[in-house]
Amino acid sequence: MPKSLAPVIDADRVTLYIGDTVGILPLLEPSSVSSVVTDPPYGLGFCGQDWDCATGFRESLPDVDTSRMSDPEVFETWCRAWASGLLQVLKPGGYLAAFGGTRTWHRMARGVESAGFQIRDQIAWLYSTGMPKSMDLSRAADQHLGVERPDRVVEVSNMEGVMGRTSRVLIKGQPVTNQARKLEGWGTGLRPGFEPILIARKPPKGSLISNVLEYGTGGLNIDRSRFGKGRWPVNVAFDNEQAAALNDTAGLDGDGLPVSTKFPVFRYDRKAPQVERPTAFGVAHTTVKPLGLIRWLITMLTPVGGVVLEPFAGSGTTVEAALLELFQIVAIEKNLTFEPLLRSRIDRWLNNTSAT
Repeated sequence: MPKSLAPVIDADRVTLYIGDTVGILPLLEPSSVSSVVTDPPYGLGFCGQDWDCATGFRESLPDVDTSRMSDPEVFETWCRAWASGLLQVLKPGGYLAAFGGTRTWHRMARGVESAGFQIRDQIAWLYSTGMPKSMDLSRAADQHLGVERPDRVVEVSNMEGVMGRTSRVLIKGQPVTNQARKLEGWGTGLRPGFEPILIARKPPKGSLISNVLEYGTGGLNIDRSRFGKGRWPVNVAFDNEQAAALNDTAGLDGDGLPVSTKFPVFRYDRKAPQVERPTAFGVAHTTVKPLGLIRWLITMLTPVGGVVLEPFAGSGTTVEAALLELFQIVAIEKNLTFEPLLRSRIDRWLNNTSAT
């Protein structure tokens, strides 16, 4: 560990740094981790937070002139910056799995590829828990015309949290102007039900098999990531509700089995403990990924005895998944708000380990 970099947690099999990933990655030991499994910011301005928009990305790029870049270009440049750091820290042939947003995934993929990674695949993660992010064009028309809806009721949180200051519409109100009435029922976005997971690889050193033999990285652990009755891992995964919907629509396959058995299914637990899923107005934080899905990715991409890196640790799903799968984990998180959540996951694992 570099002397200039001190972790806030340095326990058995888990190391946590608090700080900007773009700045921390160059300080880590080169070629020291086996895989990266991460859920980075998508560049969609999540809840108006700086960490998910161009303002925050520019803060991570102090040596880059971004003054003439559009916001999407800044996001791509930022992705290239952290991907370049990952390329240095990964062993040759090491894999990266990174979740992305459907509107900005192409920018992330371009940034990762331009950093030097090989794009190997993408996994389609299909789920039923997404919330629509859409402009109400009818209300927007009333606002544009300077008219407020007297019967509209909005609840606003009175404190900052991991999701920032949040609000929700209790009663949307009736359209006031004729223009708004004509636009009643019109919006600007679909309900999200799919996220791509980028699968990329640091170029192997020499031939692939010589790289695997020397570093242990470069291949996929097919047998450990099989599902169902030994099925080969596939690049589409469902949550349980999507699987049920598929079965209702498609019925049985040629072998008389539900069609969903051809795909891995991961239960999305909406009733996970609050320590894992911080809430505002009772609505769970929407970016927490299913623990089972992350465990599946880690076991697929990481050689036995390997080290997993999570450069955007968030509430710690990847940290817990790596520990449960008996891997060493190095994690980085910029937002101090998430440190208690990360500590709670780590402490729970340490307590369970000591108890056994």
